[in-house]
Amino acid sequence: MFKKITLLSFTLLLAMQLVACLPRPSSSESEDDNTIPHGTSTTMPTVAESAMSGGRKRLEVVLFKEYINLLNSCLQRSNQIAKDVLADPSMTSIESSAMEHERNILTKYVRDSKEALTAILPADKNDQNNRFFFAMGKDFVLEDFNGFNRRRASTTDELTPEEKVSWETLKKHGALEYTEDMEKRSKDFGCHIVDEFDKYMKSLSVSEKEKEKEMVEVWDKYTKNELNMDKAEFGEKLFLQLFQYES
Repeated sequence: MFKKITLLSFTLLLAMQLVACLPRPSSSESEDDNTIPHGTSTTMPTVAESAMSGGRKRLEVVLFKEYINLLNSCLQRSNQIAKDVLADPSMTSIESSAMEHERNILTKYVRDSKEALTAILPADKNDQNNRFFFAMGKDFVLEDFNGFNRRRASTTDELTPEEKVSWETLKKHGALEYTEDMEKRSKDFGCHIVDEFDKYMKSLSVSEKEKEKEMVEVWDKYTKNELNMDKAEFGEKLFLQLFQYES
């Protein structure tokens, strides 16, 4: 069966890379001090980035813009679903603190997603590290809705009466269609990354291929079907290389 590629997959790749790069706290430091940074970083572009070819930089910038467009599309659609759910009379059908909690989560998401949608990366911050943090910020906001949706769509966990109301209302206002479309578009994006990388590989000169030796070798293995990955899965791996955080 084809492995599902979702925005969650891309989010986890970014998150795992960030966690791996974060400094570990000393015994005298509190865990509360190790919060995930938001927005943009203040670090200068890394040496590795400054050594990149113009073609590689253009590839990263183009795919970054397309990824942000994908995130914004999902943020906009989920924002509308959340607003429609909140306006539905069924969300006040139970008078309880738990039902109020359901509404509060969605109310916060409407506010946070609106803010995330209006966020724009400054032109003078368009380097590799800042692109990473900017995408992470939008990713984490969107995951608040996706996680809320997944929890209430669960077929293994027992839902509370309030969660059942939320789930029925989510379905009524397009949550299932949203999830299906998000999975399809995420898979398409993974495949698109591979297509764009193919163009990049073909554009490299002999000397540039030598500088990108490791990537060329991986690409060669993929084209020879030696990696045991389908196109979308390989796109995920390329995504990890193109959108990385340098500590």
